[in-house]
Amino acid sequence: MNKFKWKYPFMLSLASLSLFSAGYLLTPSQVAVAHASQQIKNDQKLTTDPQKCNVTFSGTTALYTKPAFKKGAQEVISKVALKSLAKSDSSADNFVAYRQAVTTTGQTYYKIVSFDGQYRGWIYGGKHAGKFAGGLKPFTTFKEIPLSSNLSKYTFNIAAPGLNNDGKSVTYTEPLNTVYGAGRTVGDAVAYKDAAFKVDKMGTRTREGDTWVHITSTDPSAAKANGWILYKGLSQAEDPRSQDAIRIDLVNSKGQLIKYIDYKKSGAQSGQTLGSSYSNDGTMVWLLGASDQRKIQDAVRDALNGTGYALDALSINQTGYLSEATFGGKTSLTALPADPIPDNAVRVNIEDQNDAVIGSFDYTRDGATAGQTLGTSSQLSSDDQNAIQSDIKKTLKSTGYALTSLSPDQVSQLANAGFGSSVYLKTTTRTNEIADNAVRINLVDSQTKKTITSFDYTNTDADDPAPKGSNLGVVSGDNWSLKPEDQTAITSQANAALDGTGYSLTDNKLANADLAALSAAKFGNAVNVSVSANKQAPQTASK
Repeated sequence: MNKFKWKYPFMLSLASLSLFSAGYLLTPSQVAVAHASQQIKNDQKLTTDPQKCNVTFSGTTALYTKPAFKKGAQEVISKVALKSLAKSDSSADNFVAYRQAVTTTGQTYYKIVSFDGQYRGWIYGGKHAGKFAGGLKPFTTFKEIPLSSNLSKYTFNIAAPGLNNDGKSVTYTEPLNTVYGAGRTVGDAVAYKDAAFKVDKMGTRTREGDTWVHITSTDPSAAKANGWILYKGLSQAEDPRSQDAIRIDLVNSKGQLIKYIDYKKSGAQSGQTLGSSYSNDGTMVWLLGASDQRKIQDAVRDALNGTGYALDALSINQTGYLSEATFGGKTSLTALPADPIPDNAVRVNIEDQNDAVIGSFDYTRDGATAGQTLGTSSQLSSDDQNAIQSDIKKTLKSTGYALTSLSPDQVSQLANAGFGSSVYLKTTTRTNEIADNAVRINLVDSQTKKTITSFDYTNTDADDPAPKGSNLGVVSGDNWSLKPEDQTAITSQANAALDGTGYSLTDNKLANADLAALSAAKFGNAVNVSVSANKQAPQTASK
C-alpha cells in the first residue's frame, strides 16, 4: 500500500496530458500522436557502481508504474510526496536507480526503488542518458571524514552484540541504508562479544547525520565481523588486567563502559580484597579505608574529566562494592551525566577529607569566555575573592563543614582556573552547626575522653527527610535499636574516618552500649561513640 494518495482521484486521468513541447501544453490529439510516435529503443540494467546510482527528487515529476508516456501508467507517488521524501531524515527513504530506458525521442526514464523496498517505479530523468536530471538528482548517502588520531589509538568492543538490525548490534558491509543491497557482515554478533577491534575509517550518513566507523579485528579469527557500525555502538576495549591491580569500570546507567582505571596498592597480591570485613550478627560488612577512598575518588574524577560524566562523591554502597573487589579482578562504578559548565563560569567544588564533593557552585563573570583565567599571575582580585568566599559560606551552610579563609594555594588554584572548567577546594574544618537531618557522631577516646574525629550521619531521603529532634533509632518498649542499614553505614563511616588516626572501633564494630546511644540519638544533635587506641605490635629487643 502506498504511503501517499491523491487528494483528488479524478486528476489521475489528466496525468497523461502533462506533456510539453516547445513550451506549450499539447492538445489531446497531439498527445495521442506523441504517444504513438515515442517508443523505448533501449532498456537496460544500470551497471554503474551502486553508490553512484543513489538518487533523490527534484519534485518536478511524479513516480509511475511505467514510463509516464506509456499507456496504462499509474502514479505511485505524487510530486508533492516525492519532495517530502527528498527531505527525509531516515536513510531507509534513500532511493537507487537500477534500470535506464531511452526513448526514440531522446527522453530518459529510470526505474528506481527505495532502500526499504516500499516504493518502486519509473520516473522521468532528463534528456541525457547516464545523467540524472528531470525528476531526479544525484544523492550522496554517506560522506567519509578524516579519522581522528586519538580514535585510532584505542581498541573497542561491540557494546551490545546481537542480531538487531539497529546499526549497533552487528556490523555491515556498508553503513546501513547507504548502498542498496549492502547488508550485514554477520547475522548475529554475540560470538564476537569479546573481540577487540581497531577503527580505521569513519564518516556520517547524510540524512541522520550520525557517525559510523569501520572496525577491523585485532585477532584474525574474528575478521568475519569486520565492517561498519554506529560509533555509539562501541565501548572501549580493556587491556589485560594486572594481578596487582583492581580494574574499576566506570559505566553509565545503561551499563556501557565510559572509561576504566586500574587501582594498584603496594604489596597487594592476586585474590586479596581491597577492604576489610567483619560479621555483624551473621551479616558480612565490608569497609574501605579512607586512604583508598581518597585515592580512588581522585582517580575516578581524573578519568571522567572531559567525558560528560561525573562521580564526585562515592556513596556508602559504592565503597562497599569497592571493598569486596579483589586484586587481579574487576568491579564497576556508575557515573551520571555531568551538568555542563557555562563558558562564563568557573565551577567551584568543595570537598571533604575523603576528597568527596560536599557542595559546589558556579562563579560567573559577564563577558568571560571559555579558557580565560579567573585571575592573573596566580593572583585573585579582592572583589572576586570576597564574592567567592561569600558563595562558599552559602554553599557549606548545613553541611557541618566550613572554609572561612582561603589558603594561598587555594587562591592560586582559583586564579589559574579557566572559565568553563572546574576547581576543587578542600576543607577538613567542622563547624558546631549540625544539620536538622544529621546526627553528629564524635569518636571519643575511651580513656581520655578526647574527640579523635567526628562525622555527620545524614538522612538523605529527599521524600521523607528526618525532622529535627526525631530519633535515629526505633524504640520497642524500653529498648532502643538501630536499623541494620543504619548500623552498617555508621560502622563503615566510622572505620573510614578512623583510618590513619591510630584508633579503631573494637573488632571494627560498634559495641552494644554505642548502639544503644546511637539509637536514642536525635537528629540535629551530637552523640559520642567510644574508640580505642590500636595496640602496638611488641618490639623485639636488640641483641
